[in-house]
Amino acid sequence: MDMKIKFSGITVILAVLLIAFLLVAGCTQNAATQTGTQTPAATQATPVATVPTGQATAAAATQTVTPTQTATPDSSDYKVDTEFEGSGDRDVSVNLKGGIVRMLTFTQPKYADSSVVITTGDAIFVFENALSNEAKAAYTGDAGGNAGTPYIWSQAFYVPQDIETAFTIDTTGDWKADVKVPLAINSIPPVSLRGLGDAASPFFQINPGDYEIDATLENADNFGVTLMSFDGKIYPLDTPKFTDAQLNGNTREVKIPFRVEDGNNYLVNVICNGKWELTLAPAGNN
Repeated sequence: MDMKIKFSGITVILAVLLIAFLLVAGCTQNAATQTGTQTPAATQATPVATVPTGQATAAAATQTVTPTQTATPDSSDYKVDTEFEGSGDRDVSVNLKGGIVRMLTFTQPKYADSSVVITTGDAIFVFENALSNEAKAAYTGDAGGNAGTPYIWSQAFYVPQDIETAFTIDTTGDWKADVKVPLAINSIPPVSLRGLGDAASPFFQINPGDYEIDATLENADNFGVTLMSFDGKIYPLDTPKFTDAQLNGNTREVKIPFRVEDGNNYLVNVICNGKWELTLAPAGNN
């Protein structure tokens, strides 16, 4: 859900991104086909601090926010950005402009399990946001201090071509869905992220090399990380099997080593059913 980002000495740039060619088709969120030369690996981890509420925001001592690229404006037939809302289960179809990564941000007045299945051409993205019972109790209980606070989660997906895109929503209560081009920030690792539930980061530059994600999870027994490149390629990282040795009370530490062979702008899709904090850094820096 909510994700907050900490950077060391960076300028944050708000960008609207346009991707020129179709590079991805036929991928699913949880078992996406890897199209690229990135090779992931696995193992164990360390921490940071948490907050729930929304889409990735950037925090830095000094922030300059300027537009960089602009996406081609909506045509009469295909949209770059869109939003829609409803209550309970619903099917929505929207004509979206292709060749662009999008961020789905799903907002509910209060927490409820939810899923959104996005079908765009041959590509199907399945996003299921459900907190563990312990994380749900911690968030919705008096100690959580979140009464009256909207619950927000986000995930990124890629539209390969100008096409009608179907959204199948399964939840209870009212909700709103925003579909927009992700932000981009002028940063390189180390980058720290934190959140509750599923969340996607802005784009940031990752150069070729060996990297490591150190994550601390609280009240969570499901965790996964996927990188998505500026041009829509999907790289699921190999998360190690959970063991009792990783547990310390209700927290768990996980380490995910991986290699980037193609330098590019990437965003991070995090899937988690609890509270989490992670740092993505060059290997040996954590």
